Amino acid sequence: MQPPTATYCTPEGDSHAFTVVPDAPRYRTTDGTTSGPSAYVLQAGQIDRDRPSPPKLDAQGEPTALSRLRMHLTGLQDDINSFLTAEMQRAKNKKQKIDDTQEQRATGGSTAA
Repeated sequence: MQPPTATYCTPEGDSHAFTVVPDAPRYRTTDGTTSGPSAYVLQAGQIDRDRPSPPKLDAQGEPTALSRLRMHLTGLQDDINSFLTAEMQRAKNKKQKIDDTQEQRATGGSTAA
């Protein structure tokens, strides 16, 4: 079975492809880094009752086909979440820069200290 892939497409027509690297550690676990309760919530005493079960292993000690798929999808979800978080931060920074430029123009080029 081929590993899953994903493609993110913007309304403007740009796209970003996500592919699984099966031997990379992030694709060999069901415990994602961008899902579940935040570190802040866990430090406040929250118990993670929804933590995913570990992958099931076959008689040879290898993950079953469905467990491999779960692990690959967990890593893919982490990749997508990280990418979208970075995109949102870029958009926020771009908007802030535009707002700052507009404010400078409105005040005749001076900035508030």
